[in-house]
Amino acid sequence: MAKQKSITFAATNYNKSTMNDYRILVVDDEEDLCEILKFNLEMEGYTVDTAYSAEEALKLDITQYNLLLLDVMMGEISGFKMANMLKKNKATASIPIIFITAKDTENDTVTGFNLGADDYISKPFSLREVIARVKAVLRRTSPTQGKEAQEQLQ
Repeated sequence: MAKQKSITFAATNYNKSTMNDYRILVVDDEEDLCEILKFNLEMEGYTVDTAYSAEEALKLDITQYNLLLLDVMMGEISGFKMANMLKKNKATASIPIIFITAKDTENDTVTGFNLGADDYISKPFSLREVIARVKAVLRRTSPTQGKEAQEQLQ
């Protein structure tokens, strides 16, 4: 029996002025899912771009992003392979990655973390949880790591 997708819009605390320094790239071959994530993250004040494949994402300047949300199961280059490529590149190695994927076995999760993921979210997911995890990862990985970053991400 296939899992049903259960995704709802969950924009909360619209505070664009505090988050707009953070750029997020959502990479998923499901265009609707990209648009839902983009909408909700933008409602939180983030600047969000989308790519519908790893190939499309790799044509972008990845270094301009503070966080990547990657699906695992995509075209020729999977999210795991893309993460591996980024973590081996000195210019992109420190960019945090959250996998958002239907691959939900323990082995898949461990593989994601072993590739350098900062978090791993299984589909279907709660948008409130995704937003909370995005904020947590950015709080932990923010270059300022100081009080300003903590206040922005509250």
